Amino acid sequence: MKIVYGLVGASGNGSEIMPLIIDNIKKKAKASDDVNFFFIDSNPKKKELNSIRVVSEDDFFSFKADKSFFNISIADSKIREVVANRFEQAGCIAFDVQAENAHILHNCKIGRGSIMAPFSLLTSNITVGKFFHSNVYSSIAHDCIIGDFVTLAPGARVNGNIHVEDHAYIGSGAVIKQGTPEKPLVIGKGSVIGMGAVVTKDVKPNSTVIGNPARVMEK
Repeated sequence: MKIVYGLVGASGNGSEIMPLIIDNIKKKAKASDDVNFFFIDSNPKKKELNSIRVVSEDDFFSFKADKSFFNISIADSKIREVVANRFEQAGCIAFDVQAENAHILHNCKIGRGSIMAPFSLLTSNITVGKFFHSNVYSSIAHDCIIGDFVTLAPGARVNGNIHVEDHAYIGSGAVIKQGTPEKPLVIGKGSVIGMGAVVTKDVKPNSTVIGNPARVMEK
């Protein structure tokens, strides 16, 4: 069986994720499978990245493969959503990426197309939406609900009883204070939590907060 795996985004983050993909897939592949890996870029400016061929979307869609899988290493969540829709409409299948030393402990439900980078952690009773990015050393504690296309930058900490809505971005080293079962702390849709921010209360949709304690950044 001929199988192709494509990672959208021939960039620095893509170069970090591709080795995880190759490691994951080679452990699962059958000896009889013909498995090939590609970076995908909408406008390729180079033919290879770290010895992996870079192709356009059209090239990837035209491959005569029995199965075509994809994931996305693009930080902008809105672009990630557009790309995901385009690939799924073309009949490609989203697959998950999980580093060997990433940990998902108990009763966690994760949507398709997730990326769990090295040393990332989900503890217990967590629901995560589709195309979630959890970068190195980021973590989510118990009883959280995470929306679609959410990104945790390196070292981000989401404590227990937090609701993070779709397209939110939690910056490097940011900490979200724990909520309660009766009143979860809410990070609104499309909001951005700045690097190193300490969030102690709800964040409104489409707002950016910075500092300790976190405050809305003036436009």
